[in-house]
Amino acid sequence: MFDLKPEPKAYNPPLSFPPMASLDLVCIGHLVYDIRDYVEAFPSADRTVLLRRAPQISAGGSAANVALNAIRLNHSSGLVANVGDDQHGRFLLSELAREGINSSHVKLVKSGRTALSIILIDPQGEVMVVEDLGCVNDPRRIPAHLLESGKWVHLSGCTLQWMKDTARIAGKAGLPLSFDPGRAASRMGKTALEPILKHVDLLIINRKELAAITGSFSLDGVKELSREYDCSVVLKQGSGPALSCTGGHDVFSVKSFHAPEVVDTLGAGDAFDAGVICGKLENRPLYESIKMGHACAAAKVMHAGAQSMPKRSMVRKLFKF
Repeated sequence: MFDLKPEPKAYNPPLSFPPMASLDLVCIGHLVYDIRDYVEAFPSADRTVLLRRAPQISAGGSAANVALNAIRLNHSSGLVANVGDDQHGRFLLSELAREGINSSHVKLVKSGRTALSIILIDPQGEVMVVEDLGCVNDPRRIPAHLLESGKWVHLSGCTLQWMKDTARIAGKAGLPLSFDPGRAASRMGKTALEPILKHVDLLIINRKELAAITGSFSLDGVKELSREYDCSVVLKQGSGPALSCTGGHDVFSVKSFHAPEVVDTLGAGDAFDAGVICGKLENRPLYESIKMGHACAAAKVMHAGAQSMPKRSMVRKLFKF
């Protein structure tokens, strides 16, 4: 029998939460307890499948993944998220501390249930996910001082109020804001997301998310968003080239890197996001930043787990950027 219960050392949260001083990147969104099962094939009704290796546990959630990947790329980061005041939540906080992510504004929700994902990964590295959101979207304020000391703010899909507050604060402070809405937030549609989109400097989406927001799978939808909100839009296409448009007219594509082995695609999009954002933090042109994102994604899929992207030195050794 596999024992999946985390047994971290006792975590004692700070009595008061200091501001996130001088961080390169502040991420807002989800922090999730991941259980990964590597299966021989995806199950169907009335069918049993076997594991190819022992289950693994780790932190997950798009915002947490981007924050960790930034650390791996030698940039400081902090996270604004909710976890339950339970065993899983304390495990996640210990993981953030171990990785060097500023977690002073990860809220322990009293009597809350930490979000949990059960992830199935097949031999081709494709994934299926069953998720319990728990308290991940419980209401909370996003005070301005959490963001204003950072150099860049990244927002992943979460509750609409969190997204509105973050975008408003970033816009008022003149902070660069990137936004990757993910599946759930994209389904809210363009009208609902407009209060966020009007403050966004860099929008990173895939084709399904593009269609959910604009009704179009094509480059026309990318141009529409870029023109209407005067931002740069980067369209992720998995192992295909990424498309970019700035101001509705500056269009180009960037080829991806070929990963010699695909173990697990979970978290590849978050690795891509981190690479692009860190490229911009380093004042690289958008083309070179997207190339950096491709390198991070290709390096990540070669390893198991959403937070398995190697450190910068290894990514550069594998893929030049």
